[in-house]
Amino acid sequence: MNPAYPTVEKAYAYVTRDAGGYTGLELLVFEQPTPGTGVQVPKGTVDEGEAPAEAVVRELEEETGIDEPTEVTHLASDRWVHDRRRAIYRRHFFHVLVDEPRDAWDHVVTGAGEDDGMVFSCYFTCPRSVALSRDMGDYVHTVLE
Repeated sequence: MNPAYPTVEKAYAYVTRDAGGYTGLELLVFEQPTPGTGVQVPKGTVDEGEAPAEAVVRELEEETGIDEPTEVTHLASDRWVHDRRRAIYRRHFFHVLVDEPRDAWDHVVTGAGEDDGMVFSCYFTCPRSVALSRDMGDYVHTVLE
């Protein structure tokens, strides 16, 4: 780990709903129009003065339009070196339960980040069958246990 890298707080959301029956638990993911970004979960930077749990709810709304989660549970926190961005991420992972009736939708991203105005294609999928981008899947197994 390079001590010269700045530490950036990040909040990640494993958003699930219970589809019942054979389908069971479904994970909310999205794809964005930027090539090479892969399948992602809602995540983003924790703003100054903001708690990670507040940040994950804000990011969920900005990136998917879902603004009323039914439950937010902290799963894990760790440190991850992002050499390409020359930063150390202090990552906070949350399990977020929602009662979202839509299976798939497009959402125009809001907020002040680099994704503002992009259209994300959001959809629910089986968490065991999705390959998440980069570092995003490190704790997804905890929502399945």
